[in-house]
Amino acid sequence: MTVTQNTSALFVGSFTHSLDAKRRMIFPSAWRNLTGDSNQLFAFPHPEEKCLYLYTAAEMMRRLDALRTGGSMDANDQQAIRSITAGADMLVWDTQGRIRIGDNLLAHIEVKDQLVLVGALTRIELWSAENFDLALPQESSAAENVFFGGY
Repeated sequence: MTVTQNTSALFVGSFTHSLDAKRRMIFPSAWRNLTGDSNQLFAFPHPEEKCLYLYTAAEMMRRLDALRTGGSMDANDQQAIRSITAGADMLVWDTQGRIRIGDNLLAHIEVKDQLVLVGALTRIELWSAENFDLALPQESSAAENVFFGGY
């Protein structure tokens, strides 16, 4: 299934992959098909969790449009954006679906050799296998209502 630029991709499920000798991982082919014509992801280190948020190019454009139409930004807003984007990276996969993630981002998630990619609807979360187990929630009535509540 290929998604056009006007449609948001919805990522669900999870994949566990090992880093190869060159510190690359395989981006799942099922998700590659959801990214449209682009082979790019934008990776942002989460400020409080030891994970990365990965966004498709289309999702980044949607977020950028929301930022542009959200009104004027003061100096603090601009500094926050600068700080967030300075630690981010654009990831590109090759024809075999391999992505090289920068050492600074791998250090942020404290990866040893296995990564867990988790579909979180409009984004993908990237965790080290060790830290992902710790990230599982105890309980959330808001999440339960969204997924298991009535119509």
